[in-house]
Amino acid sequence: MSSIGIVGAGIAGLQLGLYLRSRGISCSLYTDRSSDEIRSSRLPSTAALLGSTRARDRELGTNHWDDATFGCFHVDVRVKGLPELSSQGRIDPPALFIDMRLYLPRLLEDFEARGGRVIRSGVLPASNLARLGDAHDLVVVATGRGDLGTVFPRDYHRSPWLEPQRRLFAGLFRGIDFPQELGLLFQIVPGHGEIFESQLLTAEGPVSCLLFEAIPGGALDALTRVPCDDDPHVVESLVLDLLEANAPNVHARVDRQTFHLTRPRDCMQAAIVPTARRAYVELGEGRYAVAVGDAFATHDPVLWQGANAASRSAWALGESIVQALAAGRPLDRRFCEGVDERLWSLVGPSMEWTNAFLSPPPPHTMAIFSAASRDQRIADAFASNLDNPALQWRIFRGPEGVDAFLEGFRRAKTSRSAGAVSVAPASA
Repeated sequence: MSSIGIVGAGIAGLQLGLYLRSRGISCSLYTDRSSDEIRSSRLPSTAALLGSTRARDRELGTNHWDDATFGCFHVDVRVKGLPELSSQGRIDPPALFIDMRLYLPRLLEDFEARGGRVIRSGVLPASNLARLGDAHDLVVVATGRGDLGTVFPRDYHRSPWLEPQRRLFAGLFRGIDFPQELGLLFQIVPGHGEIFESQLLTAEGPVSCLLFEAIPGGALDALTRVPCDDDPHVVESLVLDLLEANAPNVHARVDRQTFHLTRPRDCMQAAIVPTARRAYVELGEGRYAVAVGDAFATHDPVLWQGANAASRSAWALGESIVQALAAGRPLDRRFCEGVDERLWSLVGPSMEWTNAFLSPPPPHTMAIFSAASRDQRIADAFASNLDNPALQWRIFRGPEGVDAFLEGFRRAKTSRSAGAVSVAPASA
């Protein structure tokens, strides 16, 4: 019987393991933390599960948090300036902001309950991959922890940045009234970065989540450099000052008497270098290791693509493994080359769109935001296309894509005005 070894219990490793178990394939998952240790850890991220990722959870039977009354139902985009640009587009289907300390332990327990083997291994050094290769037909690396991120060669053509373009602060707070309809605030502060507000589902229920993406040296950057654990009151005061100056619509919903960081471990600071890598390395003796999730493509979270790209790539790798084994084909170099090509075709658009967004917005990007502030259909398309990065990147990659996108809406409006049957806007 074929055996797959998976290193890492993030969303990519767990969804891959659950997918393979649903097809009867033997899997061992190597993790440095138990479910309880993940639950008690520091806030790791502020992930959003978009519609297609939630659909994969439903197919796997791991949709434990489906609730029609809770989710992210719109994206409120605001661009600070004179005048300020503002639009609110609906996400269809709704997204879910969920604490990974709630999500990942449950999936890890699901994996074990369905016959997956969980092996507590500590943080595996890269030198141990060859040993795993002796025990499995294929080793999948779904984490960059330790020195595993150095195993797969960086693809410089796909990775334009050699240092972080944003410094991050994220925290969970109480004392911010939820908006009338739950959603994501996407506040762009030109020259300084972005501020995001969402409602995150945690083990204690929904709380307000704030993410600051700070351009180094800009007005938001101070928050990324104040030690989270030293004095939460300093952090809270600085957050309020930055909201008042840059996201006044959030600040207006703050109750200063009750505003506080939920717990010291409910904040995180980071600086991520967006990096794409080759998807495979040879371990010797005809065995290979394949990268998936962050080990393959590490996204800055500015467009909420990382967890969804990880899910998308894990599912595609699972399909490739199942198809190869069913056909009796070996999981060899030829297989790995095909996986590399397939994963980049799926993840490349979200990576390239994210990388482009980290640069100052060109005129054609501002044209989209300007048009969305005047046309609800465009605002809705931008919001829903967060879950369609291939289409979104075709639109945003240059003036031609934006022109074609906007022209489709102009034609549709003209047709309706003339009494003709409405047509869908042309995709770029």
